[in-house]
Amino acid sequence: MVVARRYARALYEEAERASNVERVDADIAFVQATLDESEALARLFRNPVAAREKKQEVVRALFASRLDDLTLRFLHMLVGRQRENLFDRIARAWRRLRDERLGVVEAEARIASELSEEERRGLTEALERLTGKRIRLNVRRDAELIGGMVVRIGDTVYDRSVRRRLEALRDRVARQSLSIR
Repeated sequence: MVVARRYARALYEEAERASNVERVDADIAFVQATLDESEALARLFRNPVAAREKKQEVVRALFASRLDDLTLRFLHMLVGRQRENLFDRIARAWRRLRDERLGVVEAEARIASELSEEERRGLTEALERLTGKRIRLNVRRDAELIGGMVVRIGDTVYDRSVRRRLEALRDRVARQSLSIR
């Protein structure tokens, strides 16, 4: 959403000017976790009928002693402009912007069997060499895979699964048998 990206970008630029990106990043994660854990608070933030003053009081009571002043002012500004319902989207836009600025890309690896910590580190390093970027690796087991793995980085898929290799072998054999005739 365009509005969420604008708010996230404005907050990020302000945090950069204050040399406070890491603290604001931690604050954004903390507020998001608090909203995720408290359905009542999330409902209050989503409720367009609830009084702004009540929402401001709740923000002050919950977060005043826990957040950096910049993050707290940002939350108050969102409530004042009746944009607090966008916090989840703003937080996602913030994370994407942070990753972009830090040169971090997310990679999802579907694997047939669990990876050891050493194998996970090796895969991360290999993907970093391949992409030239820092990788945040999310690994999940996929029972559909016979063996190997499938890695997705953005729109690019690296399929090193046994199933894909068997399909390639079958295609090669089929092409060779056609050319022999």
